[in-house]
Amino acid sequence: MHYTFCIILFVVYLWGMNEYNPFPISGYHGPELFCDREKETAKLITHIKNGINSTLISTRRMGKTGLIYHVFDSLKKRRDVECIYVDIFGTQNIKQLTNSLGTAIMRAIPEKKSIGKKFVEYIKGFKPTISFDGITGEPEVSIDFSSPEQAQHSLASLFSFLEQQNITVVVAIDEFQQVTEYPEKNTEAILRTIIQPLKNVRFIFSGSGEHILTEMFNSYKRPFFSSTQVVSLKEIESEVYMNFILKTLAAHKRKINRVALEYITTWTRLHTYYTQTFCNRIFYSGIKNIGLEEVKTLGLDLLNDQESVFYQYRNLLTANQWQLLNAIAKEDRVFQPNSKDFIKKYDLGSQGNVQRALEALLTKDMVFKGRNENENFYRVSDCFLARWLERH
Repeated sequence: MHYTFCIILFVVYLWGMNEYNPFPISGYHGPELFCDREKETAKLITHIKNGINSTLISTRRMGKTGLIYHVFDSLKKRRDVECIYVDIFGTQNIKQLTNSLGTAIMRAIPEKKSIGKKFVEYIKGFKPTISFDGITGEPEVSIDFSSPEQAQHSLASLFSFLEQQNITVVVAIDEFQQVTEYPEKNTEAILRTIIQPLKNVRFIFSGSGEHILTEMFNSYKRPFFSSTQVVSLKEIESEVYMNFILKTLAAHKRKINRVALEYITTWTRLHTYYTQTFCNRIFYSGIKNIGLEEVKTLGLDLLNDQESVFYQYRNLLTANQWQLLNAIAKEDRVFQPNSKDFIKKYDLGSQGNVQRALEALLTKDMVFKGRNENENFYRVSDCFLARWLERH
């Protein structure tokens, strides 16, 4: 018994000796480990202060959720502001949206606060089932609606509750493009009708479906037309990101040279998720003096670790789709996928074959459509997959 206890103490001791990794790849871990986004943060906070709703758009894994929580962290000292984050990616209808919002409110505003107590009493009128997540222990709200109309009324009531509080409430709805998939055909109109009269509730509509969100908020035919200010999240500037990596490593007594830094930011396209993942790997490698060769080796290790996943991608695609994906990866950016030169260079068959394969890859989110100044281009969405394809 004594021997076992000593082993446990030793393990705990070793765990305490280990440094935390200052390059997290998920979640928000405070301003010290958050790189830049000063302009975007200031813009979103300015919108909130001036009663303007925002639409935050970017490609996947560019750091939208982290930015939202960074904005929330900047506002948390203010007593007249409450911040609520709700991810609706997994919702399939207005009923699930309403339950997700109720859960988000209960998690964001604890019962020990006066507004939290009010909300607990308020939601009792809906006769909800309140359970607790088995892993996090956080509350979950489930309301059984007899009809979609009842769910709509309850959704409006939740927002009405927030509106009636003598504070500003910021509601960030992540993956907002999901509402276009709901079976209720007029979901956008319903939400606009509920949201438009609110004066004390500010919204950040966030999502990675760039073309869908752009259409939702910029097309005069859609209910949300011209109702928000768009904030586009692009890559962090290379010098800014390199300085952040350099200083973060230096704070943990690690050194990295300029050539290695340039390789990292080029190899990851300055895409937040992939840059963070690469730096996370560099840190836990334990290397104290990091040069180009070390970085190249670690990059190759990253690709090798995911090789089985990449082969699964190949099994999920047709031969034409896989061949086109390879061609786009090797070109990095393709501006004219239907051009004769591109098709001939990679033996892609007819223009019709390429167009069908391209549409399938876009639908599967294997490729995304970007814009460089005044010209559209296509690129493999997963940066690590693109680098792996380059080598094969």
